[in-house]
Amino acid sequence: MSRGIAGLLLCVLAVGVSGCKDAKRDAQTAEFAALYVKLRMAASGMEGQPEKAQEARREVLRASGSDLVSYRKRLRDLQADPDRWEAFWSRVQFLADSLEKKTQKKGP
Repeated sequence: MSRGIAGLLLCVLAVGVSGCKDAKRDAQTAEFAALYVKLRMAASGMEGQPEKAQEARREVLRASGSDLVSYRKRLRDLQADPDRWEAFWSRVQFLADSLEKKTQKKGP
């Protein structure tokens, strides 16, 4: 009987640890999606001014504690995992829609 309980506890612990890893990974994916949107927003409206757009993106990366090399690596890592890539784009779409709604509420 105690072996059964011990086995059950180990299963519950394994599921709990797995759930924590998934939650952490989901949070990291959502955080990266927010960074992606911030980078896009920083450069929007700077068409024809590549130097200013690049500097704006550099500032966003710096503020997030990142740089272009690590950003690109994280993006490639996401692309390599279809589930995370889908979650990333879903979050990007959600954030973009939220920004659009906020802009519409403020008016022209």
